[in-house]
Amino acid sequence: MKKEQLDVFLLTKPPFSPRSELCLKLAARSGKVRIYLAGDGVYHLLTRIEEQPEFKIYACKEDLEARAVRAGDKVTVPDDFYLDFIEDIMEHCRHEYAF
Repeated sequence: MKKEQLDVFLLTKPPFSPRSELCLKLAARSGKVRIYLAGDGVYHLLTRIEEQPEFKIYACKEDLEARAVRAGDKVTVPDDFYLDFIEDIMEHCRHEYAF
């Protein structure tokens, strides 16, 4: 059975930073994408990033709580964010990017 191939992005920069903008441009061109939001990257949930149809969004629970940001229904908040992130890279990743 062939494993799903996708691009995995770790986004830790806040919205509207040059690095975030570059990350989102690359993600939009990649096709099948998983974006992991950690640190100040969780602020992207305030910009409605989860409404991008080609993005599957994951957010770090501890970073959401620390910044008082709420994840919407379309956002996955795993119990062990970094374990899920590493498993995605090991099992499904075609390319991995960190911003």
